[in-house]
Amino acid sequence: MYRLDSLYLSTALAPEELMGLAIDHEREEMHRYRYLAFVFLTFGRGISRLMAVLGIECERRLGELNRVACEVGLSPTCVELPCGTPPASGDSLHLINDRSHALATLRKAEARAEHAVRVAEHLHKVNATPAVQSLLAGVVGQKQSERHILQELIESYDMEFATDAQLASCPWPRGWLAGAKQLHFSASG
Repeated sequence: MYRLDSLYLSTALAPEELMGLAIDHEREEMHRYRYLAFVFLTFGRGISRLMAVLGIECERRLGELNRVACEVGLSPTCVELPCGTPPASGDSLHLINDRSHALATLRKAEARAEHAVRVAEHLHKVNATPAVQSLLAGVVGQKQSERHILQELIESYDMEFATDAQLASCPWPRGWLAGAKQLHFSASG
């Protein structure tokens, strides 16, 4: 398994390494958004659905990464798609039950989204495979959009005058789903 948590290389990566890192990172992101979708169910279904949509976008990117990896001739073991269960994590399950907990969790999600942007930008920068260039550029744009969506959601919840009940019952995905659906891309070339 490849990891890029604190690894920043200044030279180009071999296609297998690059795609392995991209796939593993996207798989972790997918599991993280699925986790967030679950823990927000008790606080607000709107936020839960938004996190589920972001997880679905990760799943789509995994499929696209897999397709492109096969096109450039990488072995199937390098690019296998995720099974149903996430890898073991040190995080225990903490269901969201109030606004302060929701805000803290959203801020942590935003910080992770910022990290995901930096990882995607770095992978795009060290890529030396022309067939993967447009795919990685699309991933960077999508990660930036995800971060922006989370920032706007935090701003919405950070209002002093809104009550928990008003916020939890807001149909956030209506507006957010339109933006999240635009995250889907087709990497050609």
